[in-house]
Amino acid sequence: MVKRLGIAVASVAASAGLVLGTAGTAEASWWVPRSHHPTTAACQDAGKAGAAQGLWSPIFFCNQIAPGVVELRVRYN
Repeated sequence: MVKRLGIAVASVAASAGLVLGTAGTAEASWWVPRSHHPTTAACQDAGKAGAAQGLWSPIFFCNQIAPGVVELRVRYN
């Protein structure tokens, strides 16, 4: 389910970029890989903590890229 959510979020972001069509190079890479975690719960905790501290936007997602490896992708403010 997390993978499906990640794919849906990435699709929406890509569609928004195509619709806008005028995004500058600074906006081209919205989702930045931030860290890797052993579980989805640990990734979610790290994402929430960083957003609460204002390090990145409260919009983030966790994507399982291999067994036991979950990547946190964030969008900086």
